[in-house]
Parts: sequence; C-alpha cells; structure tokens
Amino acid sequence: MKKLFLFFSLLTFVGVSEVFAQEPVVIKEEGAEGDLDVEKDVRELPFRQRLNFGGGISGLSFGNPTSIGVSPMVGYSLTNNAMVGVGLIYQYYSANYGSLGTYSSNLLGQKIFIRQQVPALSQVIGQAYLTGQVENYNNLSNNTGISYANPVLVGVGIGSKMGLNFSIMYDLNYTAGRSPYGSALVVQVGGFFF
Repeated sequence: MKKLFLFFSLLTFVGVSEVFAQEPVVIKEEGAEGDLDVEKDVRELPFRQRLNFGGGISGLSFGNPTSIGVSPMVGYSLTNNAMVGVGLIYQYYSANYGSLGTYSSNLLGQKIFIRQQVPALSQVIGQAYLTGQVENYNNLSNNTGISYANPVLVGVGIGSKMGLNFSIMYDLNYTAGRSPYGSALVVQVGGFFF
C-alpha cells in the first residue's frame, strides 16, 4: 500500500510541476527571420560574408632573448566551428650572447592556421578552441647568416570567433638559437574584428 501511495504521490508531483512550468519567452526583433538564438549555418553564406579580418601580437618574450611580433590575418569560416586562414608576420628578435655580443634581427614571414572549436573543451573552459599553425620566416637583417627553423605551433585558445582571443601554443619544431621565439611556448593575443 505504501508503494502505491508513493507512486501516486510522485505522479501527482510531476503533473503539478508541469502545470507551473513556464513556457520560454520569445522576443521577436522587427525584420528578423527565424529564431534569434540559433546561429545561422555559415555554409549558406556567400564567400565574402565568410571572410574575417583581424590581427594580433605574438611571441611575446622580454629579457634575454626578447621577441615580439605583429601579424595581420584573414580567416575563412569553413563551418560554424572551424576556420582556416593566412597571415603576414613581422617578428623582432634580440639575444645577448655575452662576450659574443648582442644579436638582433627583423623577420618577415607568412603563416597558415586552422582553428577548431570543440564543444567538450568549451564546456570546461568557456569559448575554447584548438589551434595549429605553420610559419615561415625570412631574415631581413644582414648581420648573420642564421637560417630560422619554421615554427609548427599547436595549442589551445579561448575567445569567440569575432573579438579578442588568447592562445597558448607549443612549437613542435623549436630549436634554441634557430627559433624566432624566445621559448617553445608561444603566447598570442589577437582576434578577428571585421
């Protein structure tokens, strides 16, 4: 009898809770098409609307060595969660080698990158994404014949598709003295703004 009473009590509770549950309030914006909370599939957009323009600062390292770079970039949205792109990079690098003196260089290069937002990662740390990029540099300074290794960077970032982003990446091709960065860990701050 107690089990039957418990069963009907639970059944009544579920029914009463649905009576008091509110329906979601939908506010329509004048001229809007469809639900405003649903992101439109970028694959349905024309080419120009899938392009994003931005830039950033990368390779921040102060002390010995000192490294700082700036990079304008263009990204193309493959899907709502994936973007590929290209960019130009100017990197200043300076290192003090003690009795051998100080060496500095001005580097100009290109990069190819990909960003993939991962829903499982985003649930842990917010608007997170995985990122990877390959860079190539030419030394504009004529003071030595150092040939720089091409950085191959992989890492994670946080930020939205449009707006400011923060990425921490690891250079898989890092070699001290041949890398344009001060260490194998590379920090980039930037994003897409147009």
